[in-house]
Amino acid sequence: MSRRKLIITFLLLIITIGLFSLSQHMLSIPSLVRTPGTYYMSHTQEKVVALTFDDGPDPIDTPDVLNILKAKKVRATFFVLGKAAQENPYLLKRLINEGHEIGNHSFTHNYPQSKFMVEMSQTDQVVFEATGSHTYFYRPPRGLVTKTQLETIKQNGHIVALWSVDSKDWRNPGVKQIVDNVMRDVFPGAIILMHDGGYQRSQTVKSLGTILDSLQNLGYRFVTLSELKSLDSEMK
Repeated sequence: MSRRKLIITFLLLIITIGLFSLSQHMLSIPSLVRTPGTYYMSHTQEKVVALTFDDGPDPIDTPDVLNILKAKKVRATFFVLGKAAQENPYLLKRLINEGHEIGNHSFTHNYPQSKFMVEMSQTDQVVFEATGSHTYFYRPPRGLVTKTQLETIKQNGHIVALWSVDSKDWRNPGVKQIVDNVMRDVFPGAIILMHDGGYQRSQTVKSLGTILDSLQNLGYRFVTLSELKSLDSEMK
């Protein structure tokens, strides 16, 4: 092999490794939690957990999720995208009427970081127009937030809420795997991450009933994020 071909092969190898590492990093992003200054769990010995859903409301999957929660008498917190909420205001009203909590998940999910406050404010306004209430918790897309953004968000009156149990339903790994991911990692005071929008969520819907039954059989009860926060022993 000539020297030139050897150099080209070496460069291609470096590029391939770099792209693979980047793809692996992007795949693992939703598992990143425990960012200092954020709310990702409650310090409590009580068997309580907060079930949270991102990227909705979706006209197909959100009603199915809500029907299951209603049948099981479970309340959850939904981090809505402003654009989706604007297109489906009736679902926001249903969320409130059925006792769920609405969180803020930006307006479009993909935006320049310099616009994050605009996106958050837009979504809060959409929620207020539909329900008459403002959002309190903010979950940044992919759970990524800088220290400066964190301070700005706090000054705006919001709490950055992440998670401590990732169902990984965003990967569509199969119903059984979604259930296993939650049941393996759950603990008292955990915040569970699931999705009711952003993509086809039939696996989430199919896994939800089993997750709820399994946790209730273990003695867990479900609360909203606000309720979970009130039970935190370090907040008292």
